[in-house]
Parts: sequence; structure tokens; C-alpha cells
Amino acid sequence: MRLRAALVLVFGALGVAAVAACSGGGGGGGYPPSVHASPVIAVASPLPSPVVNQSVAVAPVSNAAITKAPIPAPSGFTSTLSIPNATVPENTTITVNSSSSIPTNSSFPALSSSRRAGSSSRMPQSTSGDYTTIFFDSLMPSNPITVAGSLSATQAFPAGTLSAKTTYYLAFYDPTQVSPAWQTIASAMPNTDGVTLTFSGAAGSTTLAAKQTYGFAIFSVTIGSTATPPPAPAVIAYIPQYTSGIVEVNAAGVVSATLPITATSLGLDDSANVYALLPQQHPTPASSGAPTPSPVPAVLSKYAAGSSSIAVSYTPSQPLNTDFVTSSGSGEVMVFGYPTSTQTPGLPTTGPMEAYDVWNYNSTGGAPSYTINEPSNGVPFGILDHAGNLYTTHINADGTFQYDVYAPGSSQLKTSIPEKLVPASQQGYFNPNYAAVGFDGTLYVTEFCFCANDSLAGLYIYKPNSAGTGYTETKIATTATTPTGAAASNGAGPEGVDVDANNNVYVANANFVSSYDQYGNFLGQSDDQLHDITVYGPGGVGGPNGTASPLHITGSFEPVPIAVSANGTLFFASFGNNDGTGTSASFSLLPGTSTVTQVASQAANLFALYDGSRETTSERRTKSGTVSGSAGHFGIGPTLARRYHSLLRFRR
Repeated sequence: MRLRAALVLVFGALGVAAVAACSGGGGGGGYPPSVHASPVIAVASPLPSPVVNQSVAVAPVSNAAITKAPIPAPSGFTSTLSIPNATVPENTTITVNSSSSIPTNSSFPALSSSRRAGSSSRMPQSTSGDYTTIFFDSLMPSNPITVAGSLSATQAFPAGTLSAKTTYYLAFYDPTQVSPAWQTIASAMPNTDGVTLTFSGAAGSTTLAAKQTYGFAIFSVTIGSTATPPPAPAVIAYIPQYTSGIVEVNAAGVVSATLPITATSLGLDDSANVYALLPQQHPTPASSGAPTPSPVPAVLSKYAAGSSSIAVSYTPSQPLNTDFVTSSGSGEVMVFGYPTSTQTPGLPTTGPMEAYDVWNYNSTGGAPSYTINEPSNGVPFGILDHAGNLYTTHINADGTFQYDVYAPGSSQLKTSIPEKLVPASQQGYFNPNYAAVGFDGTLYVTEFCFCANDSLAGLYIYKPNSAGTGYTETKIATTATTPTGAAASNGAGPEGVDVDANNNVYVANANFVSSYDQYGNFLGQSDDQLHDITVYGPGGVGGPNGTASPLHITGSFEPVPIAVSANGTLFFASFGNNDGTGTSASFSLLPGTSTVTQVASQAANLFALYDGSRETTSERRTKSGTVSGSAGHFGIGPTLARRYHSLLRFRR
């Protein structure tokens, strides 16, 4: 039966029902015991426990909270769904097909135990191959729709359908995957009334593409003596460790694997393919007095999920100035750096340009699919969100600052986000540091010049308005006091930023300050005084889970990059001090706890997250975290200042 209904009612009950369980659990998935002991590192406050946001009345508008919305279904079947966060363009409709089994004349294959390469989610194994579908839905949205948050869906069946002795699963079919196949994403909670199944969990930002038909099936399986059930969905953090490989760690801090891939920066896509970057290397002379060898160009490679063999090799246009890579869920990949001609001192203020190399999702490697050159004030910055939108910085001829946004697969400007809160006379000194993109397209950026008492330092939030015609900007004054409550002499130092599925905002605060002479020679670096990770409520208002004040997580660490999973598990790296003291490693912290687990021996430049079926990273590593100052702060050109500092801060 083919059913078509208004946006909120249709989407609220079905589209989210499957996604709800997709990221849920965050469990161990049968991994071996941890090989890393907990370090001696103090944490004064626990992370917030994840909660379901309060739902509001159903309304057919974008970004609505959807609660208990019904979906058209065959007689005897009913559904309800609670989801706090949904982004849907107005006038969106969804074509829905509902039945008690997968139609044999549809485009969907039969359920089987096949497993998509690289996915930790799979169908339960059955010795008899007996998979019994008891409910099926398919949907096709007319516009892209995005969901995120702590979600819960229930499905009621006619009396006599369910058995108390049977385990039921929810499977999802995504036709946009490279090798689409049915994937088990959750098992139902224990049945108590004989007619209802409930699926719940926390989902990161998940987008269903326009005019694509997705499938959802609830099924049971006849399991033989040698059968194994599907593992619980587990957050996996990919942590680059340079020559020590890429460590895969689950949400509990358990190391599941180490990929023998040399990289300092990486990206993931929804098929768990790895995009690894080894930046330009500076070989040491073979002997004292020998000529300095030429730098080794950056190497960018794609590895199929679970493989250590290069599948695709890319050739950046700026091989001697490419330090970071970022990717989209579909597999677009981007690196950025300065053209060689702009790396010399003494350039005019309008001279620096930043080159953004982009390879489309189906690229076979080699030269970029296209390169975008943006006028820059010397602040390296660039991110791809999960959908493939590219965010760049742009300095105008009059010195004003903006972000330029390009649609996936396009070098044509989509929109610009002008800086509104910083006075025009100071925008040339604006230093975007780290950034994250929320499920609803909100851009979160930290500003820090790595200089004492930066007057512009803080968290800047750029939220799209409901009409889709612009952005509302908010600045949050981030931490500028030491854990004892005393004012930090260096002022604020916001670095890494990320958001969880409930839109709580996490900011790492480490106010390292470096100084240079007029020639760009490094003179020294003061130590971090803040040792803080602050958790704000949505929009930077109050604290997490509705508390009045932000939560401060403090300890004997110097946090720089961070990443937060949908369920609130925090990963962060501490880089220690310039003199070699302090903590330098990578850590995880579970929600609602104050127990820190060391998950990697080296401090990582970034963390990429995977939930077993899709890439879920919202924080996008920007190059500026390795660099120092902007024009005017040190009396030298901004590009030169960053070149020197990038060799210092993140030692490889």
C-alpha cells in the first residue's frame, strides 16, 4: 500500500525510527580488554549524563521537536516516535510504503547475513538462514532531512504477532552507500505487553538524501547453535599516531585495532574508508655539515575500510604546504594550504591566498577535481561537513572577514557568512581556530590568536535562521580563569570545539602563548594556565541538560583537540608544555563519570568518529590549531608566523 502524508507526521514516525537506534548504545561490541591503563590525571567534574531533551508540540516547520507522531500503516499496526531535533525544509513531503513484509516486486533485496565491508554492524548470523520480516517501511523524501538527538520509537503489532521468546531486530537499507546492503542497527528492548517493540538510542547528525528510497525492516531470526548475534552499535574513535599507526578505540576506551598506516591527520566516510595524510617532512642531514635535504612532499591516500593497502593516491596542488585533511560522509576529500608563491615574507596585506583542493566522492585520485583559491589574512582554515559543504575563510579588500560556503561537488559560491560581532577595523586580526558543524548547519568556531589577552578570543556560533536567508551570530566569552578561580594572565584560550546529539557545546581551553621576533624566530612559549574543558547548553546558554551554569571539567591536562560522540563520550588530546613537562597523550571520558582513560600514547592532532554504520565527526580539524597569531600581533606577516609555529606546537 502506498501512503503519502504531510511532512512532520510522516517523517516523525518512520524516518527517525531507524536512525534512532543507529547510534545507540556506544557499547563494547565484544572487544578485548583495554591495553592502556588509566593515567594519573585528575578530573574535577564528571561529564553530563545524556538525557532526552524536552519535546515540544508538533509543528510543520524546520528544526521542530517531533513527539509521538503517527505514521500511516496497515490495519492493526501503529507507530509513535519522540525526537528532539529535526531539520526539514518547509513543504517537504515523503512518499511512504508500509507492509508486514518486504514486497517481492520492490527494489529491496531479501534480508541476509551479508556484511558491508568495513562496517562493525551486521545481520545476525543464522545457520538456517531463516529471517522473518514482521514489518517493513520505505520512504523517499522530496528534500534532504536531517535528524539528531536522543530518540525513541515504538511499533505496535496486531495481537499474536510477537513472541516473548523471540529477539527482534531493526534493519536499515541505505541506497546511497557504495555497496548497499541490509544492516542491523539495533535490537528491540524486552517486550512487556505482547504487542509493542521499542527501539531507542542517541543519533548523531544523519541526513536522508532527497529522492532516494530508504528501507526499514523489523525482523526476527531463527538462530542455530553456532550463531552469533550482531554486536551493539559502538562508537569508534580513529586516532592518528604518526608512525605508530591509526588506533581504533571504542567509547569505553578499549583499543580494538591498530591500522599500520602512517598519518598525522585523517578523514573518514560512511563506509569507514580512511583518508590518511602525511604532511611535508623535513629530513635530517645525514651527517654534520651535510646539505639539508629537500622537504618530502605531503602524501594523501585512501585506504578501504580495514585495509592497510593504498586504494587511491591523491596529488595535492600544494604538496609542500598541506597539513590537514577533512572528508564528507559520501567520500569527498579536501586538503588546504598556501600556494608556494605566498609563503615568502613581505607580501602585501592583500597577497596571501589559500588553496582548497577538493576531490569528488568518485575520484580515482591524482590531481584535485577542482581547487578553490580564497584571499586570506594568513589564518589557515577549512572544513567539510558530513554532507560535503565546504567552509572557507575569506578576507575582503577592505579587511572585513567572512566564511564562504560551497555546495558539495561545486566550486561555485553557495553562500557567505559575514562576521558581524567583531568591529570591521579588527576583522583583519580575527583568528578562527577550531570549528564544528552541527546537525542543523550551525557553525561553531573558536577564536584564539595564541597571544596574551586576545580581545577577540571566544566561541562564535553562527546559526542559520528559520527562513534560510542568513545566520544569527552569538559570541560566548570562554574560560579565562585558572582552576583555582584566579584570573589567567594570558586570558582565554579556546581551542577544540564540538557538539553532542543534544546540542551541548564542548570547548577545550588551553591558553599556550608563544612569542616571536620581527623575523619570525621563536622566542618562547608560556604554559597553559586553564586546564579546562567547558560544557555549555545548546546555543552556548547555561550548562548541559538544562543546568543554569556551564560545566567545567578540569585536571592535569592541556586540552587542544576534542571530539564528542552522539551519546556524550568525550575524546581529547593533551599536548603538554614546551619544556617537555605536562601530560601528552590522548584520552576518553564517559558521560556521567570522572574517570579518564588513556586511549593512545601520543597526543593526536584530531579524532574521527564512527558509529558502526556512518562517520559521525562534527568537529572538523582546521589547520589554525597548529599556528600562531595574525597580522599585527607579532609585527610580521601572518603566513610566516604560522609556518614557524606549526613546526613547534604539534611535534611529530
